[in-house]
Amino acid sequence: METSPLTQQNRPGSFQPKIDNLYEQILTLYENEGPEFSDRFWTEFFLLKPDKASLRRRLENIDPDDLLRIQNDILIQRCQEQTQQFFRQGVAQISSKHETSVEFALDTLTVFLGGVLSKRYTNPSAEIITILAGLDEVDDVFLEFAGAIENAIRLGGAGASSHVLVDRHSTDCVLPEIRRKAVNVAIALTAGAYQTSLVSYFTHRDLFPALIKCMQDVESLHDVFEPFLLLGLLANYNKFEFRNPYRVRLEDLVNEPAIHKIIRGLGAVCARSRDQYVVIQEDIGEGWTWSSTLKYIGLGVLAPNRSATPTRTPEEAKDLFADLPGSNAAIILPIYDLTNANRLFRHTLASLPDSEPKSETPFSAFLSQTSYILNHAYRSHRATLYGLLNLTTLRILIEDPPTCVKLFDPALAIT
Repeated sequence: METSPLTQQNRPGSFQPKIDNLYEQILTLYENEGPEFSDRFWTEFFLLKPDKASLRRRLENIDPDDLLRIQNDILIQRCQEQTQQFFRQGVAQISSKHETSVEFALDTLTVFLGGVLSKRYTNPSAEIITILAGLDEVDDVFLEFAGAIENAIRLGGAGASSHVLVDRHSTDCVLPEIRRKAVNVAIALTAGAYQTSLVSYFTHRDLFPALIKCMQDVESLHDVFEPFLLLGLLANYNKFEFRNPYRVRLEDLVNEPAIHKIIRGLGAVCARSRDQYVVIQEDIGEGWTWSSTLKYIGLGVLAPNRSATPTRTPEEAKDLFADLPGSNAAIILPIYDLTNANRLFRHTLASLPDSEPKSETPFSAFLSQTSYILNHAYRSHRATLYGLLNLTTLRILIEDPPTCVKLFDPALAIT
């Protein structure tokens, strides 16, 4: 019997996911010339579902110096070429016609930008440009990036899907999930590179109409948070150094349906931010019930059992309160900017009624959130700053005569 030409190999102790293996190839420093990443490699890369935790962990383990250009160091130069190609290919995929590749590229870029931009650099602007695009091609790469993000936010992708919204003024299909992820990519760049010149590319490519349209089309009011936050970040970028075009747009905004949707959305976000405090410690006194009466006269054993919220010790509550307000409190910044810049927004914020009978008005939710933040403002410097910003917003409302009249209108009294 002839010997088989096949040889049996030992079974590995664990299998490495394909996408994790590709991350390793891209983010590894090679002693010699590394592998060439062909178009086929990148096509396969963006067809695989990203492993966000693995990519984030690999980026955290890379020292900032390993991503920077060091003169006459061929290893570092090679790493720069890999990260630049990574970013360029991701930008190119955002404009592709394949919905899966677009979605996976947006997820990947969100984590990649967050990992790269969160590191500390000596000269952030120049060094981040070197890592992502290179000094010679930064204009071409980032203008393409800004255009791709604007298109994704405005249209939400070009493919067909069973979960799409059809724009009344266009034949294009709108995918809400792609829109949301495109906004998250823009937030990752804007927040991470805020002290650099990279955000200026979003001032050259106006995102304002796309963000307003995105907020008008959201199905859930809570989804207003991300685009509204991005608008606030862009409106504050270098606003004291030049006439910020986003701030000018906020001053000129007169689209009442959009303003109504924004205010109802911020009301929902403020209510959720307030509820994070209530979950930790309920501060509403218990009303009169049969159970409380029986317990008061010493017959608690006869009271019906009911599930009660867990009681936390003062130390546990203190630790939980120290982490508040949550990340959704960042909406306070764009609320302040729009209140300060737009008179119609101020008037509408103070007078917009509740969307359903006996429900909470947006302004009531904002006041309630403000009261909780101020009550716990002493716990951290961050909470103190948010409290001061809320008080400043209220002062702007009170000092505006037409808005002040609305606030004291008995017909609009908050009960």
